[in-house]
Amino acid sequence: MTTAIVTDSTTSAGPEVLERPDVRVVPLTFHFGPDETYRDKVDMTNEQFYERLRDADVFPTTSQPPAGAFVEAYEALSDYDDILVLTLSRKLSGTYDSAGQAAGMVDRPVEVLDTRSAEMGSGLILLEALKVLDEGGDFKDVKRAAEAAAGRCNLLFAVGTLEYLAKSGRIGRAQRLVGTALDIRPVLKVVDGEVVPHKRTRGRRRQMNSIIEEVKPAAEAGRPIYFGHIATPEPLAELAEGLGVEKTRVAEIGGVVGSHVGLGAYGLAHL
Repeated sequence: MTTAIVTDSTTSAGPEVLERPDVRVVPLTFHFGPDETYRDKVDMTNEQFYERLRDADVFPTTSQPPAGAFVEAYEALSDYDDILVLTLSRKLSGTYDSAGQAAGMVDRPVEVLDTRSAEMGSGLILLEALKVLDEGGDFKDVKRAAEAAAGRCNLLFAVGTLEYLAKSGRIGRAQRLVGTALDIRPVLKVVDGEVVPHKRTRGRRRQMNSIIEEVKPAAEAGRPIYFGHIATPEPLAELAEGLGVEKTRVAEIGGVVGSHVGLGAYGLAHL
C-alpha cells in the first residue's frame, strides 16, 4: 500500500517537499477586483503580491479552490493507493469542503483532514505526516500522525495592525482588540482553527517577549518550530535568538493568508 498527500497552497512547504512525487499542492486564489484573479504562490511571487498590496486601492479578496482542482490532483496521483488531504482550517476557508466534495467525485480512497491551522502550522503537520510515510508507515499510520500533530500544533503571530483581519472578516474573537489604545500590539493565536486574541501588549519589544515566553518551554524541549513572516524577515533572527534555537525552517507567508494578516506580521508554529 502506498500513500500520497495533497495539501493546499496555504501550507508552508520548502522545495524539498514541493518537489516530492507523492505530494501535490492545490492553490487557492486571490482577487484584486472582479477582473484580476491569481493563483496563490503560482501566478505572482510573494514579493510581487506584497508590493501590490502596499499600493492597491482595492483590498484583495480570496477564495477556495474549486472541487475540480482537487479532482485533478487526486487523478495525478493514480500510482498511489491512498490519498490523505490536509487543508487549512475550515473555520477560515471553504477549502476543506471543496476537497471533500472532490473526494466523492473520484473512484479511489481519499480522506480529508482539517489541520485546524494554516501556513507554518499546516507545514509542521505535513512534515510529521511525511516523516511517518518515509519511515514506512501505512496510510493509517500517516493519518494518525497528522491528526496527532494537528491536535498539539500551536500557531502564534504578532501583527502591527488588525486592519487586514477586520477588512477580510477573518478577525473572529480578536474583534474586541480593534480600536484600542495607541501602540497596542496584539499577539494572536489560532485555537481550534479560529483566530483568537492571545495577548495585548504595548510596544514591539513586549510583543516579541510575549511570544518568546509562550514558546520557550517547547523550544527548550526540542519541539519542532516553523518560523514565518510577511515581507518582514528581520524580527525572526531576534525571535530565534530569544528562544535559543536556529531558524531551520522559515516560511514567507503567501498572499492568501498574508492579505488577511497584513504586512509586517511574523510568528511561528510549534508542536
